Amino acid sequence: MSPSSAGYRPPQQRRSQESLERILDAAESLIRERGFDSMTIAELVKLSGSSVGSLYARFRNKRGLLQAVQVRYHSRVESAIAAEFSGDRPRGERLEDAVRRIVRVLCDYLLGEPELFRAFILQAVFDARVRAQGERANSQRRDRVVEVILANRVEIGHPDPELAARWVYTMCMAILRERMIFGEGAELSGAVSDATMVAELTRTAISYLAG
Repeated sequence: MSPSSAGYRPPQQRRSQESLERILDAAESLIRERGFDSMTIAELVKLSGSSVGSLYARFRNKRGLLQAVQVRYHSRVESAIAAEFSGDRPRGERLEDAVRRIVRVLCDYLLGEPELFRAFILQAVFDARVRAQGERANSQRRDRVVEVILANRVEIGHPDPELAARWVYTMCMAILRERMIFGEGAELSGAVSDATMVAELTRTAISYLAG
């Protein structure tokens, strides 16, 4: 990502990179604790050992800071998700097993940091840079999920396996986004516990793919 397209100034030196990491660590901690909207610059400066001047010299505003948090976080999480789906698939894995693995991985990683993902999702409405970064990560994640599903293409009863695989991912993400934004009480994700949601989401995906 070039400086002109980013909402923050990427570091050029090691010392500057270390300073940036402290700021991003502090921002992640505060977002988890208080949420993005409630986090203040004063709190961030104090926790990171930075200064208001140096913060605004690097970030255009709080949204620019969030974009930097998002870029680093997506790099970390998407690498972990990619590792879960890369390499040889488990021996003897059938379609049902693959779907269970996909739902487990998505739920484990995406529901594990609800405050961070909530901030990314909500700010994407107002900030095209945040939205574009989220869409890139989503596209890569979807491609990996589709590949895992289509490895069991012969078991898919849907007349269009590629469409069905993509739709399963879309369904999973729609429900997970609702859950990340509103929590277990979210009406559109069933207003049930996370465990029940995972079980029913898995059941639905398996039945749909089987046709």
